[in-house]
Amino acid sequence: MTAAAGTGRAAGRGVGAILSVLVFAEIVAAFETSMAVQLLYAPGDFFTSDLSQLVWVITAYSLVAAMATGFVGRLGDQFGRRKVLVVILLLSAIGSVISALAPSFAVLVAGRALQGVSGAVLPLAIGVVRATFPQAKISMGIAVVSTSALLAGAAGMLGGGLFLDYATWHYIFWTAAVAATVAAALVHFGVAREPRDTLAAAGRIDYFGGLLFGAAIASVLYGLTLSKDRGWTDVAVLAFVVGGLAILALWIKWELRTEEPMVNVRMFRERKFALGMLATALIAIGPIGTMNILTVTIYRNPSSYLTADGTVMALPVGLGLSATMTGLLGFITAAAAFCISPLIGRISARFGARVGLMIGSLLTIAGLLIVCIAPGDLATVITGLVVVVLGTGFLYSGMPTVIVECVLPEQTSTATAINAVVRTAFQAVSASIVGLMLAFSPVVAGENAFVSESGFYLSVGALIVTCILTIIVVFFIPPTRVPNTQGSKAQAASLTLKD
Repeated sequence: MTAAAGTGRAAGRGVGAILSVLVFAEIVAAFETSMAVQLLYAPGDFFTSDLSQLVWVITAYSLVAAMATGFVGRLGDQFGRRKVLVVILLLSAIGSVISALAPSFAVLVAGRALQGVSGAVLPLAIGVVRATFPQAKISMGIAVVSTSALLAGAAGMLGGGLFLDYATWHYIFWTAAVAATVAAALVHFGVAREPRDTLAAAGRIDYFGGLLFGAAIASVLYGLTLSKDRGWTDVAVLAFVVGGLAILALWIKWELRTEEPMVNVRMFRERKFALGMLATALIAIGPIGTMNILTVTIYRNPSSYLTADGTVMALPVGLGLSATMTGLLGFITAAAAFCISPLIGRISARFGARVGLMIGSLLTIAGLLIVCIAPGDLATVITGLVVVVLGTGFLYSGMPTVIVECVLPEQTSTATAINAVVRTAFQAVSASIVGLMLAFSPVVAGENAFVSESGFYLSVGALIVTCILTIIVVFFIPPTRVPNTQGSKAQAASLTLKD
């Protein structure tokens, strides 16, 4: 089947309708990622355990997502992203039901782990866009699907909080189960099958390579998660991180020697691909990873403190907002970024994803500088954070798009899945580091410690540095656009070098 046939099929079904289905599927996945954070504060049942046990509600999902994403992306590239997308959405729904009915905390965590397969929704959705959309619509489709994760993440926090405030935690999982089931049905009936020539040739699946990769990523990610509480010198942290990196080295060696590898690691020899992954790491450790924590800190940190003698002590950083208001503002700013996603896609289509990454980095810097003018003033903070979130929209879109620009259609979901894994791993690094920076030289009032100007400006300074480094790295990325099926064959041939 020709690429033109696939394009016609997408046009016949309606690009807008297919894009809406893919966006809904990604919203379901992102909702499942973020809504569980609210469970850490759920009253009663088995949520009275200590925080070190409760974080498994999040950790179990993250570990499975990290292990499964690359492997599932490869399966999608070979057997069809639409088909695999339906399967993982149904598995996710089953995981939600298990958690909703869980008689114990361990069973709830098991359900959350099964939900983790939904971490592969975005790479599969991008693969569907690449394979079925008209060439002129590909960048727009990738931008809309990618930035929908911002909106869904904010909605998950807000929705989870509302369920806990006005219902019970069970409704969080029942909502996720119903949404995932509906998404699976919509994908099955509303998304066209990809043309055969946009899928990888039938061959042996590198299951051992997938197992090695999953074990390596899970080990490193778990070590990074432990480092938040135990520090980087803890023996267990070092064992998991170093052990994971050792397994990753073995995986690379295995993939280079395998005739049909899960991931063609020779792609990293191509300058654009390697620089795109480096830019993703910088963005994850900076704007995406740091801003998630920094934003909540600014919103929630009190603006003043009442001392024991009745004196009101003004604090330099923070607005002192409630959890509900924090979630609402996060949703509004994320919605603003989602609304401009078609514009982001048009810029990528016209000038290439590298330009979008530069714009996103510059907007992030500008927004942070605005916040720094008065980090305790509501209007100033919101103005600055809206600019930052708009920049984040460009970054969310640009990371996968720059990878799509340098791989064949049959490699799309695998390559963007690896990109997602890189982003997840470095976000974990960021979460460990930003906490230390925010705690630097705190404002101490009795038994309480609050974020100081020094800690705040140290965090902002580090974030700006990562943005500047991203711009420098992106500057050296070759300025190409998303290749079409035929025109990219020669380019990708250079990525399949023989030993």
